[in-house]
Amino acid sequence: MGILGHFRGVRVRRGIAHFPHTGVEIPLNGRFFKDAIPVVRLNVFLLRQRVRHFLVGQPALASLAFYPQPSGPWYNAWLAARMAGIEIVKEPKTSDVIFVFDDKTASKAGETLEPTLKAKAINHAIDDISKTHVAKTFERVFGYGVEIDPLTHHGKAVQKSDINATHDGQVVDCPLSAEAIKTDSVYQKLIDSTHDGPRSEDLRMAYVGGEIPVVFHKYKLIEKRFGTDYDHVDVWSADQAFSKNEQEKLIEFCEAMGLDFGAVDVMRDKHDGRIYVVDVNKTCMPVLCLTQKDQRRAFRLIADALVRLVQRVKS
Repeated sequence: MGILGHFRGVRVRRGIAHFPHTGVEIPLNGRFFKDAIPVVRLNVFLLRQRVRHFLVGQPALASLAFYPQPSGPWYNAWLAARMAGIEIVKEPKTSDVIFVFDDKTASKAGETLEPTLKAKAINHAIDDISKTHVAKTFERVFGYGVEIDPLTHHGKAVQKSDINATHDGQVVDCPLSAEAIKTDSVYQKLIDSTHDGPRSEDLRMAYVGGEIPVVFHKYKLIEKRFGTDYDHVDVWSADQAFSKNEQEKLIEFCEAMGLDFGAVDVMRDKHDGRIYVVDVNKTCMPVLCLTQKDQRRAFRLIADALVRLVQRVKS
């Protein structure tokens, strides 16, 4: 399957690319082209790997179709499948595995699959990654929560959109008046993760079929803590980031969300020592500031876990 399907209907107006099937708008500016470079380099590496496999007659491990949207070559699912030697095809009915890929906060795409296709589908059960649903699921699994009532909470809190991938968080002083509350926003505990002083630390864990193959330990300048600009990123194992009990709870959380493949953003509060899940992404993209060596190592770990997941789905 070619990648052109992801660009079908895309329109560029005034330097902004509009993707009609997701509603995403991407400014075609210097930042965009800078971020595109590591993705292009990784895809070139994967293309060379694919050519080598073809020349030595190495068959594909399995075939995978994205449904209902095609995946662009800048998404983790596409890159991990290519790294794993999985062939990406167009037709779900004849593929070995289906990856339910819908880049929306709420989606019922998995429910539209007939039972025989759903049986071989990845991510068919995750239908809501809103901040509200993530917070409620987190509290149910962990026994403590991140949500606060902005009318009664005293102190600082975080206000952010309930929709995924907006990166619009801001610190507010509570309690707020009823008139000041935004109905399309959620209000959560301000997690103090400034463990090294002036920088905020986030943990983005990859999750694949009951495994946490890699964790990206991200440092952000405190004034950019809600954005996607990173001061530095380390590639960690799950054991470096979390205790065994925390890992078990995080896996239980992902299962409760219906997530088979994706990324989970976790923060550790330096005052109470607890971890808090603040975001879930089922159509995640790479951490772009990594070196190519670290990028390939991380994707190899994710790809190996994807192989094990695909083998279970196929059997």
